[in-house]
Amino acid sequence: MQEFCLTVWMTIFGIVLASPPCSFAVSAERAEEVNALPDLPHPNLESLNPNARSEIQKAYTLALARPRDASANGKLGMLLHAYGLLADAEICYRRAHLLDPSSFQWAYYLGIVQVIQAKCSDAIPTVQEALRLRPDYFPAQVALGECLVVSREWGEARNLYETLLQKHPESAEAQYGLGRVREGEKDLTGAVESYRRASELFPKFSAAHFALWRIYQRLGKPAQAQEERDLAKQSGGESPIIEDALIAEVESLYQDPEAYLKLGTKLGGEGKWNDAAEAYEEALNINPKLPQAHVRLIYLYTQLGQVTRAEEHFRAALSLNPQSAGAYFYYGLLVSGQGRPQDAEEAFQNALKIDPKYAEAHNNLGFLLEGRGKLREAIEEFRKALETSPDFPQAHFSLGRILVKEGRFEEGIPHLLRAVAGADEGTKPSYLYALGVAYADLGDLENGLRYLHLAGEKAEMEKQTSLLKRIDDDRRLLEGEGGPP
Repeated sequence: MQEFCLTVWMTIFGIVLASPPCSFAVSAERAEEVNALPDLPHPNLESLNPNARSEIQKAYTLALARPRDASANGKLGMLLHAYGLLADAEICYRRAHLLDPSSFQWAYYLGIVQVIQAKCSDAIPTVQEALRLRPDYFPAQVALGECLVVSREWGEARNLYETLLQKHPESAEAQYGLGRVREGEKDLTGAVESYRRASELFPKFSAAHFALWRIYQRLGKPAQAQEERDLAKQSGGESPIIEDALIAEVESLYQDPEAYLKLGTKLGGEGKWNDAAEAYEEALNINPKLPQAHVRLIYLYTQLGQVTRAEEHFRAALSLNPQSAGAYFYYGLLVSGQGRPQDAEEAFQNALKIDPKYAEAHNNLGFLLEGRGKLREAIEEFRKALETSPDFPQAHFSLGRILVKEGRFEEGIPHLLRAVAGADEGTKPSYLYALGVAYADLGDLENGLRYLHLAGEKAEMEKQTSLLKRIDDDRRLLEGEGGPP
């Protein structure tokens, strides 16, 4: 590389220069040293997160300062590889491999990025060279087999897969590769045998089932073809996992806050509060300026009973976005759980000033107002929640319950029915119970008993024993089985 323009990198990393653009010339001695190597790449990092750009900048600076250090070049390649900048990673790996030809790691990484880019004519000799350094590295053997098949080098590919299966008879991937070779050589019977064995070793091997479907169609066996097609669809695109410690090392360098945010959402939806909190904290380690992560952590730490941490994230969320309705809402949940209804009411009102259509905030504010005996105001809040979210079960339940208490059965019962229809399994028993009591108070004992029976069945299924006892007591009273004579 003859020169390195700092302006380019300052622009990429968002650094404003106080002086005019300039260039940095590499010394003559260093230019001579690196003359035999390909120039370091100039990757476009604009789409990457700030942490990734920073890490790559550090690695680039080190590689620039130590151009004949294989490790410095290779580690830059690993970072570029981790973030999908494969062409740039290939250059760095090539430099590392030229500087340290005895290293399996750099030869293997170079071959892998060539395989991924479908550059099999380059990848085959590279991976073969890597395997001369470490002949038994299974992932490298599989990668070589892939390129030999793509290149229609049937003889070499067959020898490779047959050797692999002698050492790894349990390998579905090797059986599948041999099937591809046999199919390429027009040996359909042998291909079926290999694909069938691959699918037996890994029943959800989508590509193997798809290959069998294709061959059975060619062989005029529609029933078997349809069966394999169904299995391919059911497998959801799965394939055997090949443990690769070197690729795992590359993958560990990938730090994407969006991936952690998605993971946190998934884990939170599964009720795994601790794991979800860890995922959001990882996102913040990468990029501390993520208001949505702070907002979710208010809720998660509330669920985990970690009040101090929830309050810390509430303050952090507002510092980044003072107009965060979600931050106020989850803070309202936090202080409500601490027995601080006035603070909770203020938090929900603040959320509604920012977002007047925040259905959950209207519902929770209505609940607090009901607790203070302000039924008219509570009813108004529940109605506002339903204006925004017409199928909101909890708002239907809360509104229906108040109306029934006031004797307005014709208005209240339809809301309770809507609540039952949209309830999850955990809340459905209590909603059915309230509906049964409402019908009983109305004088409709038939429907009252029907819904109490349903409530009891659901409560038993959900193991809600205290609720089940109350339901059974009321049911027996209605049936004349209990109570005073």
